[in-house]
Amino acid sequence: MSPPSPGRARGEAGQTLVELMAVVLLFSIVMVVLFEALSSMTTAVTGTERRLVNLDEARTLMAVATKDVRTATRLQAGTSPFVLADANEVIFYANLNNPNSGPKKVRIFVDTDAQLIEEVYTPDVGSVAPNYTYSGAPTRRFVGRYVDNAETQPIFRYFDGSDPQQELLPTPLSAGNRLAVHSVRITLAIRKQSTFPVAPTTVVNEVRLPNVDYQEVTG
Repeated sequence: MSPPSPGRARGEAGQTLVELMAVVLLFSIVMVVLFEALSSMTTAVTGTERRLVNLDEARTLMAVATKDVRTATRLQAGTSPFVLADANEVIFYANLNNPNSGPKKVRIFVDTDAQLIEEVYTPDVGSVAPNYTYSGAPTRRFVGRYVDNAETQPIFRYFDGSDPQQELLPTPLSAGNRLAVHSVRITLAIRKQSTFPVAPTTVVNEVRLPNVDYQEVTG
């Protein structure tokens, strides 16, 4: 009778190579799932942060643009407050800061660096209403950055007073259409450029021109 061969005793627990490989595979699957979940969460947080940056910048730009456009005023009854009314640039007379010294001439536009810029011209000394002149250098103001409007998404759109839904076209507006403007719709698409892909944040505001309506009634 031969002696018993070495090995597991009856009932003794143990692991084979196949069982060990199964455990390693299961652990790898769990780690992949956890990594993807963490990556998705990080992406979501980063995307939210980028969108908040865009939104804060958009609100700042919109607050300045709407505040100043709202002060647009006629130099005299029967004239338009707008010198230029284009898709991405506007020049107008405005009761800005100190109306007692005469209306300022304001230009708002986007430069080649995607920055919203405002230039303000003060009436020349000695010029009087309604024949104000503006020959001096403007005060240039940086309003904000990251403007990313598409070519088909104009910053400024102009609407008729007799029909608020009637957009005045084409831009730049003719002298007759500039005279008909009673409201301006401002659309700003803002996107801070980064390696993280985030769509622009777009804000829209409709600006009524109370000075135009008032002077039209009383002028």
